[in-house]
Amino acid sequence: MTAYIIRRLLLMIPTFIGILIINFAVLRLQGPTLVDQMQAGVGKGGGEGGPGERKAQGAAKDVENYIDRFRRSGLDLPALINLRGFTGRDEVVARLRDSAGDGPNRERPSTRNGIEKDLWLGGPQLVEPLLAVVADDGLATLHAPAALALSYCAYVTVTARDLARMPAQRLNQIQERNERLRNDRIRYTNTAQGFATVDPEATAKRADLLALFAVPGTHAEFTAARATRWSDSLVRTGFCDFMAKLFTAQLYSESRKDYVFSVIADRWYVTFWLNTISIVIAWAGSVLLGIRSARRSGSLEDRVTTSALFLAWSMPSMFFGTLLLYYFCTDTSGSKAWFPNRGLSSDDALWLPTGQYLLDLLWHAFLPLVVLSYNSFTALSRYMRANLLEQLDADYVRSARAKGCGDDAVVYRHAVGNSLITMITLAGGLLADLFSGALIVELIFSIPGLGWLMLDAAIQQDGPLLMGSTVITVSLLLVGILISDLLYAVVDPRIRGRYA
Repeated sequence: MTAYIIRRLLLMIPTFIGILIINFAVLRLQGPTLVDQMQAGVGKGGGEGGPGERKAQGAAKDVENYIDRFRRSGLDLPALINLRGFTGRDEVVARLRDSAGDGPNRERPSTRNGIEKDLWLGGPQLVEPLLAVVADDGLATLHAPAALALSYCAYVTVTARDLARMPAQRLNQIQERNERLRNDRIRYTNTAQGFATVDPEATAKRADLLALFAVPGTHAEFTAARATRWSDSLVRTGFCDFMAKLFTAQLYSESRKDYVFSVIADRWYVTFWLNTISIVIAWAGSVLLGIRSARRSGSLEDRVTTSALFLAWSMPSMFFGTLLLYYFCTDTSGSKAWFPNRGLSSDDALWLPTGQYLLDLLWHAFLPLVVLSYNSFTALSRYMRANLLEQLDADYVRSARAKGCGDDAVVYRHAVGNSLITMITLAGGLLADLFSGALIVELIFSIPGLGWLMLDAAIQQDGPLLMGSTVITVSLLLVGILISDLLYAVVDPRIRGRYA
C-alpha cells in the first residue's frame, strides 16, 4: 500500500507542473500586452509631436510605476528564453532607428512606440549597450532616446519587503541613483523628421549620466548582469520568475496591492468549507438515494424520483439560485424573508454565544449549500442507481442469491462496494469543479469567497492573482484524485494485493 501511495504522489508532480505551464502560457498570450498597456497609459500619441509630445521628465513617474508593476509580476521578462544579455550596441542602434519618426516604420506609429517601450523594459542587461550609444559622439541624434531608455533599464525597483530587510546604506545608494537617473532624462520629440532634442540641459545631463556609470561600483554592478547572460537565458525568464515567486509566496497582486497568497488566505476558507460540506451532502445523499432507487427499480417511486432529478439536473445553478433568492430571501408585503440574502453571518454574529453563532452560520449557509450540492447530487444519484443495477445483474450476485444470501446482504455486502468505484472516480474531480461553480453562488448570495476573487482578478487582468487561484484549484483537483486513488485501494482488494 505504501508503494501505491508513493507512486500516486510521484505522478502528481509532473501533472502539477504541466498544468502550471499551460496556465502560464495562456496568461502570457492574453492581451493587451505590457507594451500595449504602457502605450495606453503613457503619452498617447506621444511620438507625433504637438499636444501629446513625449517629454522624458513629464512621463517619468508614470513609466516607473509601470516598470515597478511589471517587475513585481515578472511580466517584464521574456516568457521562456531570455536573449537580452546577447544584445550589442549595434542592435540597440538599429532598434532606436526603427523607432524614429523618419525610420523604416514611419508609417506605423504603434510599431515605433512598441519598439521604443520594449527597450525601456530591457532591464540591467541592456544598460551596457545603451551606455555605449550615449557615449558615442557620432550618434548624437540617438543620445536623448538612448539616455531615456538607459535611465529606465538602470532604474531599480524597491518593494516593501526590500525596505524592511535591505541595509540602510544600500537602500540610500539605490534611491540616490534612481533620483539621479530621473534628473538626467533628456527631453526630446519624435516627429516625421526624426528625433529632436528639446532639452537645453541635454549636454550637462549626458555628461552626468556618463559620470554616474563611470563609478566603479555602478559599472561593475551592470557588467555582472551581462556576465551571467548564458545562465540568465534560461533562468532569468518569466516562467522561472513565476515558479520562484510561487514557491516562495512572493507573487504580487497589483489590483489588491498585496501578496497573492495573503489575499487568497482571506477568502479561501469560506469557499473551501462551503464546497467541502456540499460535497459531503451531495455524495452521501446520492449514494443513499441511488441505492433506494435501484432497489425499487421500475416502481412509481423510482419513476417519479428519476423524472424529478432529471428536471433538477437540467436547471442551471444560476437560475435555481436566483429562484431561491427571489422566493425565500425577499421581503414581501405579507411576510418577511425566510433566509438572509447576503453573506455568511449577521453583522453582530461574533458577539453571539457559540450555539447561536453556529445557528446563524447555518441559517446564512443553508441556501448556498443547497445550490452548490443539488446539481452534483442529481447527477451522482443517477450514476449510483445505474451502477448498482448493473452490479445486481452480475453473475456473482446471482450466485450469492443462489447460496441463500438475503436481499440486504447481497446489496450492502456485495454490490454496493463495486458500485462505489465509479462514484469515487467522479468524486475525485468534484472539489475542483465545485470551486468553479462557487463563483455563481458567491455572486448570487454576496459571499466574499475565492470564486468572486477570481472573477475580479480576471476583470482587472491580474495575472499573478489568477495564477495563485489556479494553483489552489489545481492542488485541490490533484488532492481529490489522490483521495480517489486511495479509496480505490480500500474498496478494490485487487489493488491492495498488487501493491502489498
